[in-house]
Formats: sequence, C-alpha cells, structure tokens
Amino acid sequence: MLAMNKRKWILGLSALVLILAIPITVFLQIIIHSHVPELAEGSIEQRYAQQGSYQVKVEEVKSASGEALFRIYYPAFQGDESYPIISWGNGTDATPDRYDELFTHLASWGFIVIDSYSKTTGTGKEIMEAIEYLSNENQRESSLFYQKIKVEQIGAAGHSQGSTGVINAHTNYTNGSLVKTVVSIALPDLKHCDPEDVYDTARITVPFFVMGGTRDFLISPVSTNQSALHRTNASTPVMMGMAKGAAHTAIEGNGGNHRGYLTAWMRYWLLDDQEAMKAFLGDSSEMMHNDNWVDVMQANMGDNNFIH
Repeated sequence: MLAMNKRKWILGLSALVLILAIPITVFLQIIIHSHVPELAEGSIEQRYAQQGSYQVKVEEVKSASGEALFRIYYPAFQGDESYPIISWGNGTDATPDRYDELFTHLASWGFIVIDSYSKTTGTGKEIMEAIEYLSNENQRESSLFYQKIKVEQIGAAGHSQGSTGVINAHTNYTNGSLVKTVVSIALPDLKHCDPEDVYDTARITVPFFVMGGTRDFLISPVSTNQSALHRTNASTPVMMGMAKGAAHTAIEGNGGNHRGYLTAWMRYWLLDDQEAMKAFLGDSSEMMHNDNWVDVMQANMGDNNFIH
C-alpha cells in the first residue's frame, strides 16, 4: 500500500517471483497474509490486546456538500472526563473501513480516534487537519466534543504511506508540536516514497515507535526500520520491533500482531499508564524479551544507548 508507480511495483514483484521460482499464489500468501502467534498468558501485550472498558460510539463528519471528511471513534462520554486524541494516517487507497475493528479497540481504551477519508496521507496534511478539527471542536460549545479532549495529549499513528504521513505531520507543519508521540507501522523504504512523502526521522522530537513485520520484506524490511530508528535525534525516546509472521497489511482489521503494543504505547505516553510502561521501559521491558517479536531495539527508554 504505497503512493508509487504501481506498474513499476508489479513488474518488480513479477521479476522477483521469477527469480525465486516461487508460484505467484504462494508468494502473495507470504507477503500479504499474516500469521498471528498466541500471546503469552498474563502478559502486558495480551492485556492491551483485549478490549478495553469503554463503550464505543462513532461519529461521521461531512462537508456542507455531503462529502465524507472524517470518521471519529470515541468512548461513550462519562461526566466531565476528557480523552487523548489519536490521529490516524491511512495506507494508500485505504479508508477508515479498513481499520474499523482496530479503531474501536483503541477507543475502548479511552482514546478519541480520528481518521480522514483521504487515500493519500503521506504528506501529513490530512493528519494535521484532523487534529485541528478536533481541537476546534473542543472549544465550540455546541459540539459533541466540547471540553472532551486532552489537547495536550495527542498521538499520531499510521500505516504504510500513512506511517510516513504521521512523521511528516509532526516534522513539517508549524503546529506539528501538538503531536506528542509518533507510531509508524509498516514504514516504507524511502525508495518507495513519492517526493512529497519523503520523511526524515532525524527531525522527530517526541517518543517514536516503529512497528514492522517479518513478512514485510519488500516494502518495509528490517533494515528500513533500523535505519529510521538510528537516524533519530540522540535524545529522542525510540523503539522498534518486527512482529513475527506479520505481513504488510497486518495492522488492518483488528490490528493483528500490532494491536497490543500499539495500545500499550499510546496508554503509556498519552495517559501515563504505569502498567503499560513496563512493556517498553529499559532492558528488562517485556517487549525486549517477547518471543513474538524480533529485532527489538530501543534508545532513551530508560537507558542511554541502543539496546539490541
């Protein structure tokens, strides 16, 4: 799912298949379909992969002409409680429907999740527009979201092209500092990005989480994720991991291999959830020793140097 010349990609894929002498149906099974391993009983990953305690509602936002702009998943509001935002970046040609179960899951853990209907989110424009929309709604007295948003606690997460978009939203826009953590899932190698989508992780100044998959070896191989991590600023908290059996589209649907730790990461950085923290903080953290994840690395997560 990338904003690139699709014919070129298909030709390259066909050539690789011929070289490897693997039947195309078998090859596509490898790169498209994910295997989700069982989660360790009682683990932090398992806990946050389960449904949260909030009932979830959905709001559609349309323009004056009836064009679908955003879809918002939110906890059924209780009293004066307010909630952090997660602004999502779609993969190429994807809409909120592609991630419906995942967004419902995140909202059940106390987040307001907003996704645009844009199918090209690599520049970060739509991701920032979503944040600005909810920030404005938080101030508008007649809005459903009036004073329901923790405007100082905003995260951005995205898939494939959208994973470049969340980086660019934070680094390329004047109000990108509103984003307090960035999560890139299936981050494309730079050679696959259109010029306007090219990202620079060296400019990230907030906690950064890079989630990949071991079956995503064409678009987001381990080397791409490691490079993104190593280019970050020396003082930026960063972490990455490759989910065993996860292909490029593993995050779609209910979030698959990535759901548990994505939820825990947002709970830690946006809600100061101390239980979730244990999944990531330092060499003894759960993710560092989880057999479902490989090539797990971190820096500035309680230690000064990269931990392998």
